[in-house]
Amino acid sequence: MRTEPLLSIIIPVYNTKQYLPACMQSVLHQQACFDYEVILVDDGSTDGSSLFCDQYASDTPFVHVLHQKNQGLSVARNNGLKASRGLYILFLDSDDWLADERVFSCLNKYLKDQKDVIFFESKKDISHWFNRTPHVLKRLLNADTPQNQLFNEMIRYNYPLGCAWNRVLKRSLLIDGELWFEANTYCEDIEWNVKLMRLNPQIALCPHVLHCYRQHSNTITQRYERIADDFKTIVLRCIHDHEAGSEKAVDAFLAFQYASLLEFVPYLSDEDQKQTASAKDILNYASDKKAKCCRRLVAFLGYERACRLLNRYLLSKKV
Repeated sequence: MRTEPLLSIIIPVYNTKQYLPACMQSVLHQQACFDYEVILVDDGSTDGSSLFCDQYASDTPFVHVLHQKNQGLSVARNNGLKASRGLYILFLDSDDWLADERVFSCLNKYLKDQKDVIFFESKKDISHWFNRTPHVLKRLLNADTPQNQLFNEMIRYNYPLGCAWNRVLKRSLLIDGELWFEANTYCEDIEWNVKLMRLNPQIALCPHVLHCYRQHSNTITQRYERIADDFKTIVLRCIHDHEAGSEKAVDAFLAFQYASLLEFVPYLSDEDQKQTASAKDILNYASDKKAKCCRRLVAFLGYERACRLLNRYLLSKKV
């Protein structure tokens, strides 16, 4: 008999009082299919979110709270992982939510198969026209894609692999593979995903929308300026630490991340722009439409003009 829960849901919380109730309601109102726990990691909230967390833990025996001083999303996830007991882990941001009460029912059969990672579909909280990856997983399943080609094909079809919230992962894979999130940086999920791919995990695809994420439009330009330097540091470090041409999926993944970085180049210093330009050969390994388009733009317009055009495109996506 299992004494530990099948699934641990780790939810970092920082000043999301207005969104946390919807997130928690989506988790607590799931159809009962298996035992699970919820770990709320209060990252030093100052807006009253801490009290909300305590109230949920007081009312529900399988909800637990960790309070820490403000150290960021990465440390909150890491501490939640250390405290978790589930066979599987789901990282859920506190301003996101599960799509409906049938999410656990959809996941149940995949959890029983005990694959290392179960990917599922996500959608934004706005019009589906702005969701870039509808039904990618269903397409791969219909094509009967071999296990060793799944990462390659997910990247080719632009499935968002540069995050942590659109999958369920075995806790043992995370712990034994030392898949911890780097502290004190934005874009921490990029390098984490490179490490995940290199573990060659057994993958299952759940072709259902199980997760919804919130698109924040307020102060978006300032947010872009804040993350640009960290984005550059992480992407260039991954490229420099990687032997180009040695791992097809990693090559293509880094080409996509580099293409995305070009949109942020105007926010970088002149020296950082030069460093970024020096890594443009990674675009030769592009497999998805976006990275291929960026490769052509750089070749046709030149690096600087292409970056300015891509930045305008970035700003057009505020909706």
